[in-house]
Amino acid sequence: MTRIGILLAIVCAASSLAVAQEPAKPAQHPLTRVSVAAVWSPPADKPAAVRQKCGAADPTHIERCFLNEMKSAGASAEALAFAESLAASTGVVYLRAFRPVGRVDLAYIEYAFRANELEGVLLVNGNPSPIDVDDDRFTMDAEMRKNAPYAALAEQYPHISVWPGDRLNDKLPTVTSTGWGTQTFLVQYTLRDGCHACAEIGTATLAFNFDTQGNFQGARVANVTAAAATQSAGLPASSTGFDVAGGVEEIRVLAGKQFSIKLLANRTTGYLWRLATPIAPALLKQVGNDYLAADSGAPGAPGEEVWTFEAVGKGAVYLDFEYVRPFEKDAQPVKKAKYLVAIE
Repeated sequence: MTRIGILLAIVCAASSLAVAQEPAKPAQHPLTRVSVAAVWSPPADKPAAVRQKCGAADPTHIERCFLNEMKSAGASAEALAFAESLAASTGVVYLRAFRPVGRVDLAYIEYAFRANELEGVLLVNGNPSPIDVDDDRFTMDAEMRKNAPYAALAEQYPHISVWPGDRLNDKLPTVTSTGWGTQTFLVQYTLRDGCHACAEIGTATLAFNFDTQGNFQGARVANVTAAAATQSAGLPASSTGFDVAGGVEEIRVLAGKQFSIKLLANRTTGYLWRLATPIAPALLKQVGNDYLAADSGAPGAPGEEVWTFEAVGKGAVYLDFEYVRPFEKDAQPVKKAKYLVAIE
């Protein structure tokens, strides 16, 4: 071998050695399909004890401390993997409840070290996954102001701000799906006059839409309601998950298939949902209308009405709902919901 060849061999060997000795990058933990197996149900006093123990640790070791404590408390391998997969992007969390609702499902998380807003909701098993419904990009003020009722509230309250709604109730958000396979998640937010502790001035509902393959199609403002209107329906101003549709929600369904629409209601107040206009019998047939009371059993707690229809013939038809007290003959409905049903 010539001297040049020997030098090249030495340089190549040194280069290979340098590459081999580079520190390994941290392993990525992509979120795989989530199921109920990833739920961690610790003893009631365990989360507080873990916060106290791990919160005092070196900040760089909080995540590992929390995972170790989860493991020692009997968390499953799936629960540990879920928490570890989200630590870098979402923070130190664990899955406290899981709700399967179709191709895309709901994951209810608990933040381990937050001072406020400890609960969160993720849309999982779609594309992408997860989607945090409280990601600021969905509630940017400039986008929210494209909705006329929100813009009117913002004009009245220049310091308007958007905060998470009820993230503890594992029956929220409301989900509508059809025989066609699309899904819409209706997520509610609280509107305040500035800070977290400031006066509540209303609610906003965002619709998160997914196609038949579980691909995210975007989120848009579905409804904005001032606090006074919410109170008139017999619900406290902080109630969430009530406004189901603002403007028109589209439902796509195959002829011969059934689909359901869930409307949050509180019949203890005397209010109920009814069809504002007759349905077209050549296109739709009503199959059922059931009221499901809240599992909590608390007096006055809101439940939901489940309206089920069968698509009879192909075409397009509107379903108009109004929330009323039937015994108040001349009173205007306090809420409305409108759906465009496209039957194929």
